[in-house]
Amino acid sequence: MKNPLLLNGYKFDLRIYVLVTSVNPLEIFIYKEGFGRFSTVPFTLDPNDKANKFIHLTNYSINKYNIQNYDCNKQDRIYGGTKVSLATLKKTFIEDFGIDWDSSVWAQIRQVCLKAMVAA
Repeated sequence: MKNPLLLNGYKFDLRIYVLVTSVNPLEIFIYKEGFGRFSTVPFTLDPNDKANKFIHLTNYSINKYNIQNYDCNKQDRIYGGTKVSLATLKKTFIEDFGIDWDSSVWAQIRQVCLKAMVAA
């Protein structure tokens, strides 16, 4: 991806919990608190860094080997250095990007969850 949304220069993904209690009729619950997982090296498209998995992947099982080099604040280090709550991400989206979390991001998350369940 050429121009991903970055937070402080790092790639991230969202981890959302979904509970399916019935498939006929379809009934799902989306837990409002999940977390974001970050890479441990700032994102770059430099071809020399193409093989650096710490730039592109957010999995803790990979990034735990690079956590000592990750520049994060002490509060984030409590969560393993690469994990941030959705509440913190929501605040960041609103304050730093001016993005309305509830009507924009959360609405899209709900749609993706619903479409994935219908497809399954």
